[in-house]
Amino acid sequence: MGALDQPSTAGLIGQTYGFAVGTALATLLMVLVWRSGGADRRSRFLFVACILIADLSGLAKNVALVLYVSPKSPLAGQIRSIGFIAAAMLPLSIMTIWRNNAVLGVRRLIGNALVIYSASSGFLIAACLAVGSWTPSYLSSDLMSGVLLNQDFVGNLTIYNGLLLILVGAIFLLPGTLDNLTDRIAISLMISGLFLSSVSAALDAYVSLPLALAHIIRIARFQSIVLVVIGSLFYFSRFRAADIFAKQAMRLLLGSILAMVMAFGTLGPIASMSHVTASPRAVTLLGAAMIAGCAMLLYVRLGRWTDLLVERGIFGKRDTQLAIREFSDHLGVLESKAIVLSTTQALAVEVLGMKSDEVSVRDIDRLDGEPNCVSLPILHQGDTLYLAVPLTGNRRILLTAEVESLREIALHAGRRLDELDREEERMASLRLESRLSRQLVEAELRALRAQINPHFLFNSLNTIAALIPQEPEKAEKFTVRLAKVFRYVLLHADRPLSAIDEEMDFLRTYLEIEQIRFGERLLVEFDVERAIAHTAVPSLILQPLVENAIKHGIAPKVGTSRILVQAKRRNGLILLSVEDDGIGLFASKNQLGRSLASADFGAGVGLQNVRERLQTMYGAAANLSLINIQGGGSRATLEIPAGE
Repeated sequence: MGALDQPSTAGLIGQTYGFAVGTALATLLMVLVWRSGGADRRSRFLFVACILIADLSGLAKNVALVLYVSPKSPLAGQIRSIGFIAAAMLPLSIMTIWRNNAVLGVRRLIGNALVIYSASSGFLIAACLAVGSWTPSYLSSDLMSGVLLNQDFVGNLTIYNGLLLILVGAIFLLPGTLDNLTDRIAISLMISGLFLSSVSAALDAYVSLPLALAHIIRIARFQSIVLVVIGSLFYFSRFRAADIFAKQAMRLLLGSILAMVMAFGTLGPIASMSHVTASPRAVTLLGAAMIAGCAMLLYVRLGRWTDLLVERGIFGKRDTQLAIREFSDHLGVLESKAIVLSTTQALAVEVLGMKSDEVSVRDIDRLDGEPNCVSLPILHQGDTLYLAVPLTGNRRILLTAEVESLREIALHAGRRLDELDREEERMASLRLESRLSRQLVEAELRALRAQINPHFLFNSLNTIAALIPQEPEKAEKFTVRLAKVFRYVLLHADRPLSAIDEEMDFLRTYLEIEQIRFGERLLVEFDVERAIAHTAVPSLILQPLVENAIKHGIAPKVGTSRILVQAKRRNGLILLSVEDDGIGLFASKNQLGRSLASADFGAGVGLQNVRERLQTMYGAAANLSLINIQGGGSRATLEIPAGE
């Protein structure tokens, strides 16, 4: 079967899809190669241009066949010759790139030789094709019979020559330059594509095959160029934003494959089965709709997988949208504007595939004088910073997808900066409120202690005055103890809290003063748990309770009396109690089990101050109870949160 025979409908569809996919891929790759810059940009551009022209030629040829142009007509031959000429120049661009990448002097010499050979053979093949296809038949009837001007022969020679050059170049120029798996995959695909095309061309030209197999061989011959395109995509993945192109290219390839399957399914099995039904046209349309629906569902699912394959498996990168979402989540834990901005810059560098010094965060003043710079605003609280990317050197432009990614990054960064500003304002307000509240509490506590201290001093001075005439030694002892008590009061005047052991030492001194007054009538006991000895409690909080017990319980009693001071921890509370075995409370003061907020302990200044101090410091969490004890006496108990 000759190469120029009219292909079948299925074969024509398969070839057309293949050439269309190759054209779309080559167009995308050409745009990105040209924008990427770099020392090898012209060689890469020539390479992609040759692939694009070859695919356009094949696509135009198939369109001509659809329009009933004979495959043996001069127009069809001229269209095919353009594609073969482009294919003939393809090895020149590859050899130029590989030679430039060679590191050893000997390899560069071999590279120069291969470049010269590829240029010479390419121009010779192009000349043969041009003469054979574009020279009028009445001027070259004798020449047309020559084998060198036979388009099938020269076309096959183009493929064989390209495969030979690729193999030789790969052997002598590539060792030491394929540093990663991506490059190895790329070269393998390029060689595989040319090899498959060569074998298919040989079988198509020289072997008689069954009709169905011959159609498959022909499709493989013309569509193996897609493998070369994909291989070149991987090999040229060093340029910036190649991953964006790769994802779009793989989705395009996936879509074309699904579309081809849909076309073959509609024209093949469904069309055959529809002829045995009552309504063949309706069955065909229904089957085509079902295949199209399945193809769309598969495209969505497989498209995500191909994106992951390209970004993680081939380029080793994170998905850009996933990286931005993780960035947005991570910003919530950053507490510093400097860290937010440095993290923003780092993500922009990752997304663009640039160096860290090529992306910066600047204010408006630093942008002046640099017009060729892409700047995305980071807006927050009326102030504006810019995520700046200078377009200098090989970076001439940013892709739309890159600009949109940077804009989204800047938007998230601006929102976090706004949150930090609001948090800073809120914390400043809370600090001010806390300072004012603390000052108010301290002022209230100082006022309450100021009421206690004069009262105690007044009673003590009266006692000293009464002792001096009759018992001067006791008066002297009393004065020493009184000085010690007031020294403690003065030292703790500005301290709202004191340790329990300090308070107990103070009460021992205070009760020693009272024992001087009462003599053997007053016995004192202390019971303090060691575990809470250093727990902080309000300063001078127990002294009014001791004073109340002596004044209302012990003083009116005849005979010996006892005071027990206790400090314990129970159920998360610190229990401070003063117990006496005096005459007990009057009925009007017996407030059994009532809360601090509602209890009325009489008009005594000391107990009233205790209640107000507890309310000021702890609110409803603290409690003061005053009860009669069975058998005589009373007990005053403070309940304070242990965490305070």
